[in-house]
Amino acid sequence: MYEANEKLVQAHQKSMESVHALSQLTLENTQSLAQIHYDAAKEMLATVQEKSAEILKLKEPKAIMTIFSIHALEEACAGVTAYQSKVNSVMRKSQHELIEMTDSAINHAKEQLHDLVSEASTKAPTGSEVFTASFKTAFEAALQGFDQVRYSVHTAYANLEKSADSALNSNGHDVQRATKARKAIAAS
Repeated sequence: MYEANEKLVQAHQKSMESVHALSQLTLENTQSLAQIHYDAAKEMLATVQEKSAEILKLKEPKAIMTIFSIHALEEACAGVTAYQSKVNSVMRKSQHELIEMTDSAINHAKEQLHDLVSEASTKAPTGSEVFTASFKTAFEAALQGFDQVRYSVHTAYANLEKSADSALNSNGHDVQRATKARKAIAAS
């Protein structure tokens, strides 16, 4: 009985280590995203200050249109695309690391539980084979729940990745349409 308790304590300790690793990963990724947001906000503020200073120096209202030229629009769109790309990169890295950690934790938990059941079954008293066999069958069915969790995690992250790709592609098409529309207006 003492060995079974010791294995449960070890399994719990491994789970706590996994939770700590996941927390650390979350913190690091949050810091990366915060830095990306900070850098983007700082750059945007500098641009707004620069453009505001230019606008205040202008004498004619028509001259404002030169500040908001096609080139300026393309630069702004490139900045937004670069920002989205950085965020997407951090998110993808995070997703892959979380999937790896989840898979590792699930595999480890399955191994620990399987070892525990196997050990308990071998130490079962003589004559309890029918009970032990039905317990093992029920236990194996329960272990399939781990595989369902793994499948759900993989599916959720695949869907999240597709959504991010779709959003980036949509933004790219919007930028192209806006640039073409601006060029058409300028040509008129």
